[in-house]
Amino acid sequence: MSLLTLVKRAQNNDESAMVEIIERFEPKIRKSLRFTDISVREDIHQEIVFRMIKAVKSYRLANESNRLIDREPL
Repeated sequence: MSLLTLVKRAQNNDESAMVEIIERFEPKIRKSLRFTDISVREDIHQEIVFRMIKAVKSYRLANESNRLIDREPL
C-alpha cells in the first residue's frame, strides 16, 4: 500500500494505517538513535513517534487540481 494511501487512512482514524506508517520508518528511527545517549534514547524515540503522528494528522493532502497521483511505486 502506498504511503499516501496510508496517510489518508490514518487521517480518517485508521489506527492500523498509523501503525504501518510508524513501522515503515522504524528502521531509520532506530539507525538515527544509535548515535544518541542510551539514557535518553527511549524518550527520544517516543518523541519522534509522537511528532510523526502529529505530522500525519496535520498533513494537508493535495486536491485533484494539483494532480497528486496515488499509486504504488514501481
